[in-house]
Amino acid sequence: MSDEKSDKLAKLRNRVQEKLVGSRLKSRRLKKETEEDIVIKVEKTEETEIKELPLILDEAENRRSLASTLVLIGSIMGIVSGVLILQGNPSDLLTSNLFSDTEALDIHGSILDIDGNVVQDVTIELIDPDTEVVIKTTLSDDNGRYKLENVTVKDSILRFSKAEYTTVELLFTPEPIGISTITMLEGDGKRIKDERSTTEGWSMEDAVALATIEGLITIATALVGVHASFEIRRAVKYRRTQILCWVALFSRGLIIFGPTLIVLGMILLTLNREEFQDYNPEDE
Repeated sequence: MSDEKSDKLAKLRNRVQEKLVGSRLKSRRLKKETEEDIVIKVEKTEETEIKELPLILDEAENRRSLASTLVLIGSIMGIVSGVLILQGNPSDLLTSNLFSDTEALDIHGSILDIDGNVVQDVTIELIDPDTEVVIKTTLSDDNGRYKLENVTVKDSILRFSKAEYTTVELLFTPEPIGISTITMLEGDGKRIKDERSTTEGWSMEDAVALATIEGLITIATALVGVHASFEIRRAVKYRRTQILCWVALFSRGLIIFGPTLIVLGMILLTLNREEFQDYNPEDE
């Protein structure tokens, strides 16, 4: 009986030990799973914060990069415009709107004889100097006055003729101030009067000098714009960068396209001004 009892006690102890071991293993497993869950939750939280921050930084950097690109393209257009001005024909400036307010003018004047008396019914003809074709014709009125409307601003000839008087041919370029008084002399023949030296105002040398200065200024301001585009990428001095962009506007790249791009870049620069190192909201 003692042997049988000993066997039963041994088996009972084995079962109890197995249950204790199983309980300890289960407890350790639960503890490990709990620790893994905690680690996973912490990792997810950190990953979310890290992802959101680069998104904000990328958006600001993209705006600044776009602003820099717009200013750079507009400035390059200014350089192209400056080169075109330097390589262009300066004589075109003499007939451009820079020297004349309009492309056509009304010209008028008066006709007197040598004693200061008015001369009426004088035939006034506007003639093309290249083809000698009569473009317009009119007569002086009872007060010796005349008027020709819509005369193209270019070198032309006015011919004044009347029986018993010497014909006068006036070489001129139309101006807003009109034509000076014409004096008719009795007799035959033709008298030529050249007033182009006083009406032209600008010589070819003046036009060349002006075109050179204009081209150099255009290129110089465009180069300032190129420098401004690099300053935008650096994001160091906000106000200085804005001033450089304003100077670049004077490059007038392809008339309006270049300045338009620079203005768009300046708008983006304003929206992104907090990214500059020296920006202080209290200065606004």
